[in-house]
Amino acid sequence: MTVSETTTVDDGREELNYDSEKAKVTPIVHQVADGGTKAWLTLLGRCGQCFCYVNSFGVYEDYYAREFLSNHSSSKIAWIGSVQVFLLGSLGIPGGYFMDRGHFHTVMILGSALLVLSLIASSFAQPQQWYQIFLSQGIGLGTAVGTLYIPALGVLSHHFKARRSIAMGIAGSGVSAGGLLYPILLNYAIHSPSIGFRWAVRISAFVTLALLVVANAVMSTTLPARTDGKTLGQQAKYWRVFFGDKAYICATASVFILYSGLYFPTFYLQLKATSHGVDRTTAFWTIAVLNGAGLFGRILPNLIVDKTGVWAQLTPCAVICGGLIFAFIGINNAAGIMTIAVLYGFFAGAIISLLSPMLTFLTRDVTEIGARMGVCIGIGAMGAMIGPPVSGELLTGSYIWWRPAVFSGVSPLSLASHIPLVACDHTLLARYHIRERTDVDWLFRPAA
Repeated sequence: MTVSETTTVDDGREELNYDSEKAKVTPIVHQVADGGTKAWLTLLGRCGQCFCYVNSFGVYEDYYAREFLSNHSSSKIAWIGSVQVFLLGSLGIPGGYFMDRGHFHTVMILGSALLVLSLIASSFAQPQQWYQIFLSQGIGLGTAVGTLYIPALGVLSHHFKARRSIAMGIAGSGVSAGGLLYPILLNYAIHSPSIGFRWAVRISAFVTLALLVVANAVMSTTLPARTDGKTLGQQAKYWRVFFGDKAYICATASVFILYSGLYFPTFYLQLKATSHGVDRTTAFWTIAVLNGAGLFGRILPNLIVDKTGVWAQLTPCAVICGGLIFAFIGINNAAGIMTIAVLYGFFAGAIISLLSPMLTFLTRDVTEIGARMGVCIGIGAMGAMIGPPVSGELLTGSYIWWRPAVFSGVSPLSLASHIPLVACDHTLLARYHIRERTDVDWLFRPAA
Protein backbone atom coordinates (compact mmCIF):
# COMPACT_ATOMS: atom_id res chain seq x y z
CA MET A 1 0.00 0.00 0.00
CA THR A 2 1.42 3.37 -0.98
CA VAL A 3 1.57 6.46 1.19
CA SER A 4 -1.17 8.08 -0.86
CA GLU A 5 -3.40 5.04 -0.44
CA THR A 6 -2.81 5.02 3.31
CA THR A 7 -3.70 8.67 3.52
CA THR A 8 -6.88 8.09 1.58
CA VAL A 9 -7.95 5.24 3.87
CA ASP A 10 -7.16 7.29 6.98
CA ASP A 11 -9.07 10.24 5.59
CA GLY A 12 -12.01 7.95 4.86
CA ARG A 13 -11.93 6.62 8.43
CA GLU A 14 -11.81 10.15 9.79
CA GLU A 15 -14.81 11.07 7.65
CA LEU A 16 -16.68 8.03 8.90
CA ASN A 17 -15.81 8.87 12.50
CA TYR A 18 -16.85 12.48 11.97
CA ASP A 19 -20.15 11.44 10.41
CA SER A 20 -20.71 8.99 13.28
CA GLU A 21 -20.11 11.67 15.91
CA LYS A 22 -22.27 14.10 13.99
CA ALA A 23 -25.09 11.57 13.92
CA LYS A 24 -24.80 11.17 17.69
CA VAL A 25 -25.22 14.85 18.44
CA THR A 26 -27.73 15.75 15.75
CA PRO A 27 -31.07 16.30 17.49
CA ILE A 28 -34.11 14.40 16.36
CA VAL A 29 -36.65 16.87 15.01
CA HIS A 30 -40.16 15.91 16.06
CA GLN A 31 -42.77 16.56 13.39
CA VAL A 32 -46.11 17.88 14.62
CA ALA A 33 -49.13 16.48 12.77
CA ASP A 34 -51.18 19.63 13.54
CA GLY A 35 -54.65 18.17 13.86
CA GLY A 36 -56.40 14.92 13.10
CA THR A 37 -58.62 12.51 15.02
CA LYS A 38 -56.02 11.62 17.65
CA ALA A 39 -55.28 15.29 18.24
CA TRP A 40 -58.89 16.23 18.89
CA LEU A 41 -59.49 13.16 21.05
CA THR A 42 -56.45 14.12 23.11
CA LEU A 43 -57.86 17.61 23.50
CA LEU A 44 -61.20 16.12 24.56
CA GLY A 45 -59.47 13.98 27.17
CA ARG A 46 -57.53 16.98 28.46
CA CYS A 47 -60.79 18.91 28.88
CA GLY A 48 -62.13 16.10 31.07
CA GLN A 49 -59.14 15.96 33.39
CA CYS A 50 -59.66 17.12 36.93
CA PHE A 51 -57.08 19.76 37.76
CA CYS A 52 -60.16 21.95 38.18
CA TYR A 53 -60.69 20.22 41.53
CA VAL A 54 -58.02 22.48 42.99
CA ASN A 55 -60.11 25.49 41.93
CA SER A 56 -62.91 24.33 44.21
CA PHE A 57 -60.81 24.68 47.36
CA GLY A 58 -62.59 27.93 48.21
CA VAL A 59 -65.61 25.77 49.08
CA TYR A 60 -63.49 23.69 51.44
CA GLU A 61 -61.80 26.79 52.94
CA ASP A 62 -65.18 28.24 53.88
CA TYR A 63 -66.54 24.95 55.27
CA TYR A 64 -63.36 24.09 57.15
CA ALA A 65 -63.00 27.58 58.68
CA ARG A 66 -66.60 27.70 59.91
CA GLU A 67 -67.26 24.05 60.85
CA PHE A 68 -65.04 21.05 60.10
CA LEU A 69 -61.69 22.61 61.19
CA SER A 70 -63.02 25.60 63.11
CA ASN A 71 -60.40 25.18 65.85
CA HIS A 72 -57.66 26.06 63.35
CA SER A 73 -56.77 29.43 61.81
CA SER A 74 -57.58 30.46 58.23
CA SER A 75 -53.86 30.57 57.52
CA LYS A 76 -53.34 26.98 58.68
CA ILE A 77 -56.32 25.78 56.65
CA ALA A 78 -55.03 27.65 53.59
CA TRP A 79 -51.85 25.55 53.73
CA ILE A 80 -53.93 22.58 52.55
CA GLY A 81 -54.96 24.32 49.35
CA SER A 82 -51.65 26.09 48.80
CA VAL A 83 -49.71 22.82 49.05
CA GLN A 84 -52.11 21.40 46.45
CA VAL A 85 -51.27 24.24 44.08
CA PHE A 86 -47.55 23.97 44.85
CA LEU A 87 -47.45 20.26 44.09
CA LEU A 88 -49.60 20.78 40.99
CA GLY A 89 -46.89 23.04 39.60
CA SER A 90 -43.67 21.71 41.12
CA LEU A 91 -44.26 18.09 40.14
CA GLY A 92 -44.53 19.32 36.59
CA ILE A 93 -40.71 19.16 36.51
CA PRO A 94 -40.46 15.34 36.73
CA GLY A 95 -43.82 15.01 34.96
CA GLY A 96 -42.58 17.06 32.02
CA TYR A 97 -39.33 15.09 32.01
CA PHE A 98 -41.06 11.72 31.75
CA MET A 99 -43.46 13.06 29.11
CA ASP A 100 -40.50 14.21 27.01
CA ARG A 101 -39.03 10.70 27.44
CA GLY A 102 -42.17 9.17 25.93
CA HIS A 103 -43.74 7.78 29.15
CA PHE A 104 -46.93 9.77 28.86
CA HIS A 105 -49.42 6.95 29.46
CA THR A 106 -47.61 5.59 32.52
CA VAL A 107 -47.67 9.02 34.15
CA MET A 108 -51.37 9.43 33.35
CA ILE A 109 -52.41 6.10 34.85
CA LEU A 110 -50.41 6.51 38.06
CA GLY A 111 -51.58 10.08 38.61
CA SER A 112 -55.22 9.19 37.95
CA ALA A 113 -55.19 6.31 40.44
CA LEU A 114 -53.59 8.44 43.15
CA LEU A 115 -56.10 11.26 42.61
CA VAL A 116 -59.13 9.06 43.19
CA LEU A 117 -57.56 7.27 46.17
CA SER A 118 -56.67 10.60 47.80
CA LEU A 119 -60.24 11.85 47.54
CA ILE A 120 -61.59 8.64 49.06
CA ALA A 121 -59.03 8.89 51.88
CA SER A 122 -60.01 12.50 52.67
CA SER A 123 -63.64 11.44 53.07
CA PHE A 124 -62.62 9.37 56.13
CA ALA A 125 -60.96 12.31 57.93
CA GLN A 126 -62.28 13.23 61.37
CA PRO A 127 -63.46 16.74 62.41
CA GLN A 128 -60.75 19.05 63.79
CA GLN A 129 -58.02 16.62 62.67
CA TRP A 130 -56.13 19.03 60.42
CA TYR A 131 -53.26 16.67 59.68
CA GLN A 132 -55.62 14.05 58.21
CA ILE A 133 -57.00 16.52 55.68
CA PHE A 134 -53.53 17.92 55.02
CA LEU A 135 -52.07 14.49 54.22
CA SER A 136 -54.94 13.24 52.05
CA GLN A 137 -56.16 16.41 50.39
CA GLY A 138 -53.01 18.55 50.52
CA ILE A 139 -50.21 16.04 49.91
CA GLY A 140 -52.08 13.17 48.22
CA LEU A 141 -54.39 15.13 45.94
CA GLY A 142 -51.68 17.70 45.23
CA THR A 143 -49.22 15.00 44.19
CA ALA A 144 -51.82 13.43 41.90
CA VAL A 145 -52.81 16.59 40.05
CA GLY A 146 -49.15 17.65 39.90
CA THR A 147 -48.26 14.37 38.23
CA LEU A 148 -50.97 14.86 35.62
CA TYR A 149 -50.91 18.58 34.92
CA ILE A 150 -47.87 19.29 32.73
CA PRO A 151 -47.94 16.03 30.72
CA ALA A 152 -51.63 16.46 29.90
CA LEU A 153 -51.07 20.07 28.85
CA GLY A 154 -47.73 19.65 27.10
CA VAL A 155 -48.91 16.68 25.03
CA LEU A 156 -51.14 19.06 23.06
CA SER A 157 -47.97 20.49 21.54
CA HIS A 158 -47.30 17.06 20.04
CA HIS A 159 -50.57 17.31 18.10
CA PHE A 160 -51.06 21.01 17.32
CA LYS A 161 -48.80 23.68 15.86
CA ALA A 162 -50.66 26.38 13.91
CA ARG A 163 -53.69 26.07 16.22
CA ARG A 164 -51.72 25.33 19.39
CA SER A 165 -52.87 28.42 21.28
CA ILE A 166 -56.52 27.72 20.43
CA ALA A 167 -56.12 24.10 21.55
CA MET A 168 -54.62 25.17 24.86
CA GLY A 169 -57.41 27.68 25.35
CA ILE A 170 -60.05 24.99 24.75
CA ALA A 171 -58.18 22.70 27.14
CA GLY A 172 -58.25 25.43 29.75
CA SER A 173 -61.98 25.80 29.26
CA GLY A 174 -62.37 22.22 30.44
CA VAL A 175 -60.67 23.18 33.68
CA SER A 176 -63.07 26.10 34.13
CA ALA A 177 -66.07 23.91 33.31
CA GLY A 178 -64.99 21.50 36.02
CA GLY A 179 -64.36 24.45 38.29
CA LEU A 180 -68.00 25.33 37.75
CA LEU A 181 -69.26 21.77 38.35
CA TYR A 182 -67.35 20.82 41.50
CA PRO A 183 -68.17 23.87 43.67
CA ILE A 184 -71.89 23.49 42.91
CA LEU A 185 -71.77 19.75 43.63
CA LEU A 186 -69.74 20.14 46.83
CA ASN A 187 -71.72 23.08 48.24
CA TYR A 188 -75.02 21.31 47.65
CA ALA A 189 -73.91 17.89 48.91
CA ILE A 190 -71.91 19.03 51.95
CA HIS A 191 -74.83 21.03 53.34
CA SER A 192 -77.49 18.49 52.41
CA PRO A 193 -78.82 16.69 55.52
CA SER A 194 -79.08 13.44 53.58
CA ILE A 195 -75.54 13.53 52.15
CA GLY A 196 -73.06 15.49 54.27
CA PHE A 197 -69.32 16.04 53.98
CA ARG A 198 -68.11 12.45 53.67
CA TRP A 199 -70.42 11.38 50.88
CA ALA A 200 -70.04 14.72 49.13
CA VAL A 201 -66.31 14.03 48.77
CA ARG A 202 -66.95 10.42 47.71
CA ILE A 203 -69.47 11.48 45.05
CA SER A 204 -66.92 13.93 43.67
CA ALA A 205 -64.38 11.08 43.65
CA PHE A 206 -66.71 8.88 41.57
CA VAL A 207 -67.31 11.72 39.09
CA THR A 208 -63.56 12.24 38.89
CA LEU A 209 -62.95 8.53 38.31
CA ALA A 210 -65.37 8.47 35.36
CA LEU A 211 -63.74 11.50 33.74
CA LEU A 212 -60.23 10.11 34.20
CA VAL A 213 -61.14 6.74 32.69
CA VAL A 214 -62.35 8.50 29.55
CA ALA A 215 -59.30 10.77 29.47
CA ASN A 216 -56.84 7.89 29.73
CA ALA A 217 -58.68 6.00 27.01
CA VAL A 218 -58.65 8.77 24.39
CA MET A 219 -55.45 10.75 25.04
CA SER A 220 -52.29 9.89 23.10
CA THR A 221 -48.82 11.15 22.29
CA THR A 222 -46.92 11.10 19.01
CA LEU A 223 -43.56 11.20 20.78
CA PRO A 224 -41.96 7.72 20.94
CA ALA A 225 -40.18 6.47 24.05
CA ARG A 226 -36.52 7.52 24.07
CA THR A 227 -33.83 5.06 25.10
CA ASP A 228 -30.68 7.17 25.23
CA GLY A 229 -30.44 6.42 28.93
CA LYS A 230 -30.12 9.96 30.33
CA THR A 231 -30.60 10.16 34.07
CA LEU A 232 -32.42 12.92 35.91
CA GLY A 233 -29.01 14.25 36.96
CA GLN A 234 -27.94 14.52 33.34
CA GLN A 235 -31.28 16.08 32.50
CA ALA A 236 -30.69 18.69 35.22
CA LYS A 237 -27.59 19.82 33.31
CA TYR A 238 -29.81 20.14 30.26
CA TRP A 239 -32.26 22.27 32.25
CA ARG A 240 -29.45 24.65 33.18
CA VAL A 241 -29.44 25.71 29.55
CA PHE A 242 -32.92 27.14 30.15
CA PHE A 243 -31.53 29.48 32.78
CA GLY A 244 -29.06 30.88 30.29
CA ASP A 245 -32.09 32.13 28.37
CA LYS A 246 -32.71 35.59 29.81
CA ALA A 247 -36.22 35.86 28.40
CA TYR A 248 -37.10 32.55 30.05
CA ILE A 249 -35.69 33.76 33.38
CA CYS A 250 -37.82 36.92 33.20
CA ALA A 251 -40.91 34.86 32.44
CA THR A 252 -40.23 32.42 35.28
CA ALA A 253 -39.60 35.19 37.84
CA SER A 254 -42.83 36.91 36.81
CA VAL A 255 -44.83 33.69 37.15
CA PHE A 256 -43.43 33.15 40.67
CA ILE A 257 -44.54 36.60 41.83
CA LEU A 258 -47.85 36.32 39.99
CA TYR A 259 -48.80 33.02 41.64
CA SER A 260 -48.18 34.40 45.14
CA GLY A 261 -51.32 36.52 44.86
CA LEU A 262 -53.36 35.11 41.99
CA TYR A 263 -55.22 32.50 44.09
CA PHE A 264 -56.35 34.88 46.85
CA PRO A 265 -59.91 35.39 45.48
CA THR A 266 -60.18 31.69 44.55
CA PHE A 267 -59.45 30.68 48.14
CA TYR A 268 -61.19 33.45 50.07
CA LEU A 269 -64.07 34.88 48.01
CA GLN A 270 -66.73 32.56 49.45
CA LEU A 271 -65.44 33.20 52.98
CA LYS A 272 -65.58 36.94 52.23
CA ALA A 273 -69.23 36.56 51.24
CA THR A 274 -70.29 34.57 54.29
CA SER A 275 -68.34 36.82 56.70
CA HIS A 276 -70.25 39.86 55.38
CA GLY A 277 -73.65 38.26 55.88
CA VAL A 278 -74.39 37.44 52.24
CA ASP A 279 -77.13 34.81 52.14
CA ARG A 280 -75.90 31.24 51.96
CA THR A 281 -77.30 30.47 48.49
CA THR A 282 -75.59 33.47 46.90
CA ALA A 283 -72.34 32.86 48.79
CA PHE A 284 -72.25 29.25 47.61
CA TRP A 285 -72.38 30.41 43.99
CA THR A 286 -69.36 32.73 44.21
CA ILE A 287 -66.66 30.16 43.39
CA ALA A 288 -68.80 28.58 40.68
CA VAL A 289 -69.38 31.99 39.07
CA LEU A 290 -65.67 32.84 39.31
CA ASN A 291 -64.69 29.58 37.61
CA GLY A 292 -67.51 29.89 35.08
CA ALA A 293 -66.26 33.31 34.01
CA GLY A 294 -62.81 31.76 33.72
CA LEU A 295 -64.27 29.45 31.06
CA PHE A 296 -64.59 32.42 28.69
CA GLY A 297 -61.33 33.95 29.86
CA ARG A 298 -59.43 30.81 28.93
CA ILE A 299 -60.95 30.55 25.44
CA LEU A 300 -61.49 34.03 23.99
CA PRO A 301 -57.94 35.46 24.33
CA ASN A 302 -56.43 32.31 22.83
CA LEU A 303 -58.57 32.68 19.71
CA ILE A 304 -56.67 35.82 18.73
CA VAL A 305 -53.32 35.41 20.49
CA ASP A 306 -51.64 34.19 17.29
CA LYS A 307 -52.58 37.54 15.70
CA THR A 308 -52.03 39.94 18.59
CA GLY A 309 -49.12 38.28 20.35
CA VAL A 310 -49.15 36.97 23.89
CA TRP A 311 -47.53 40.03 25.51
CA ALA A 312 -50.23 42.41 24.25
CA GLN A 313 -52.84 40.41 26.15
CA LEU A 314 -50.93 39.38 29.27
CA THR A 315 -50.05 42.91 30.32
CA PRO A 316 -53.57 44.45 30.47
CA CYS A 317 -55.02 41.27 31.99
CA ALA A 318 -52.42 41.39 34.77
CA VAL A 319 -53.06 45.07 35.50
CA ILE A 320 -56.84 44.49 35.64
CA CYS A 321 -56.45 41.50 37.98
CA GLY A 322 -54.32 43.57 40.32
CA GLY A 323 -56.91 46.34 40.33
CA LEU A 324 -59.75 43.91 41.04
CA ILE A 325 -57.92 42.46 44.04
CA PHE A 326 -57.48 45.99 45.41
CA ALA A 327 -61.21 46.52 44.82
CA PHE A 328 -61.72 43.48 47.07
CA ILE A 329 -61.14 45.86 50.00
CA GLY A 330 -64.29 47.89 49.42
CA ILE A 331 -66.88 45.21 48.59
CA ASN A 332 -69.26 44.09 51.33
CA ASN A 333 -72.48 43.04 49.58
CA ALA A 334 -73.69 40.37 47.18
CA ALA A 335 -73.67 42.60 44.09
CA GLY A 336 -70.07 43.68 44.61
CA ILE A 337 -68.85 40.17 45.37
CA MET A 338 -70.53 38.73 42.28
CA THR A 339 -69.10 41.52 40.12
CA ILE A 340 -65.60 40.72 41.37
CA ALA A 341 -66.26 37.01 40.79
CA VAL A 342 -67.23 37.54 37.14
CA LEU A 343 -64.50 40.03 36.22
CA TYR A 344 -61.68 38.40 38.16
CA GLY A 345 -62.63 34.94 36.94
CA PHE A 346 -62.43 36.09 33.32
CA PHE A 347 -59.11 37.94 33.51
CA ALA A 348 -57.39 35.47 35.84
CA GLY A 349 -58.48 32.66 33.52
CA ALA A 350 -57.00 34.58 30.61
CA ILE A 351 -53.66 34.96 32.39
CA ILE A 352 -53.43 31.27 33.27
CA SER A 353 -54.32 30.16 29.74
CA LEU A 354 -51.84 32.61 28.17
CA LEU A 355 -48.90 31.34 30.20
CA SER A 356 -48.68 28.20 28.06
CA PRO A 357 -48.49 30.09 24.73
CA MET A 358 -45.96 32.43 26.34
CA LEU A 359 -43.66 29.53 27.21
CA THR A 360 -44.30 27.92 23.83
CA PHE A 361 -43.28 31.12 22.02
CA LEU A 362 -40.06 31.12 24.06
CA THR A 363 -39.28 27.52 23.04
CA ARG A 364 -37.77 26.64 19.69
CA ASP A 365 -37.58 22.85 20.14
CA VAL A 366 -40.94 21.12 20.67
CA THR A 367 -39.24 18.31 22.62
CA GLU A 368 -38.26 20.87 25.30
CA ILE A 369 -41.78 22.13 25.94
CA GLY A 370 -42.59 19.68 28.73
CA ALA A 371 -39.39 20.43 30.63
CA ARG A 372 -39.61 24.20 30.15
CA MET A 373 -43.23 24.31 31.29
CA GLY A 374 -42.40 22.06 34.23
CA VAL A 375 -39.52 24.20 35.48
CA CYS A 376 -41.34 27.52 35.05
CA ILE A 377 -44.63 26.46 36.59
CA GLY A 378 -42.78 24.49 39.28
CA ILE A 379 -40.97 27.63 40.41
CA GLY A 380 -44.19 29.62 40.12
CA ALA A 381 -45.91 27.05 42.33
CA MET A 382 -43.61 28.03 45.19
CA GLY A 383 -45.27 31.43 45.10
CA ALA A 384 -48.69 29.75 45.09
CA MET A 385 -47.71 27.74 48.17
CA ILE A 386 -46.55 30.82 50.09
CA GLY A 387 -49.24 33.32 49.05
CA PRO A 388 -52.56 31.97 50.45
CA PRO A 389 -51.21 31.14 53.96
CA VAL A 390 -49.58 34.57 54.16
CA SER A 391 -52.92 36.08 53.13
CA GLY A 392 -54.65 34.03 55.82
CA GLU A 393 -52.17 35.22 58.44
CA LEU A 394 -52.74 38.83 57.39
CA LEU A 395 -56.50 38.26 57.44
CA THR A 396 -56.52 37.02 61.08
CA GLY A 397 -59.58 35.72 62.88
CA SER A 398 -61.02 39.24 62.88
CA TYR A 399 -61.24 39.23 59.05
CA ILE A 400 -59.22 42.37 58.30
CA TRP A 401 -59.57 42.15 54.52
CA TRP A 402 -57.48 45.11 53.35
CA ARG A 403 -54.16 43.61 54.45
CA PRO A 404 -54.25 40.39 52.36
CA ALA A 405 -55.83 42.31 49.46
CA VAL A 406 -52.90 44.73 49.30
CA PHE A 407 -50.38 41.88 49.57
CA SER A 408 -52.06 39.86 46.81
CA GLY A 409 -52.99 42.78 44.57
CA VAL A 410 -49.38 43.75 43.96
CA SER A 411 -48.35 40.37 42.55
CA PRO A 412 -50.29 40.35 39.22
CA LEU A 413 -48.77 43.73 38.44
CA SER A 414 -45.38 42.00 38.20
CA LEU A 415 -46.38 40.75 34.77
CA ALA A 416 -46.77 44.36 33.63
CA SER A 417 -43.02 44.79 34.15
CA HIS A 418 -42.24 41.71 32.08
CA ILE A 419 -42.24 43.43 28.68
CA PRO A 420 -39.54 46.06 29.37
CA LEU A 421 -37.36 43.38 30.96
CA VAL A 422 -37.70 41.16 27.91
CA ALA A 423 -37.03 44.15 25.65
CA CYS A 424 -33.54 44.40 27.14
CA ASP A 425 -32.77 40.80 26.26
CA HIS A 426 -30.70 40.55 23.11
CA THR A 427 -31.27 36.81 22.85
CA LEU A 428 -35.02 37.33 22.41
CA LEU A 429 -34.34 40.01 19.81
CA ALA A 430 -32.30 37.48 17.89
CA ARG A 431 -35.00 34.88 18.25
CA TYR A 432 -37.52 37.23 16.65
CA HIS A 433 -35.01 37.99 13.86
CA ILE A 434 -35.18 41.74 14.52
CA ARG A 435 -31.78 42.42 16.05
CA GLU A 436 -31.43 45.55 13.91
CA ARG A 437 -34.86 46.99 14.70
CA THR A 438 -35.08 50.02 16.96
CA ASP A 439 -38.83 50.30 17.50
CA VAL A 440 -40.78 48.29 20.06
CA ASP A 441 -43.73 47.22 17.92
CA TRP A 442 -42.29 43.69 17.76
CA LEU A 443 -43.13 43.17 21.43
CA PHE A 444 -46.80 42.92 20.61
CA ARG A 445 -46.44 40.44 17.77
CA PRO A 446 -46.25 36.66 18.00
CA ALA A 447 -43.14 34.61 17.35
CA ALA A 448 -42.35 33.75 13.76
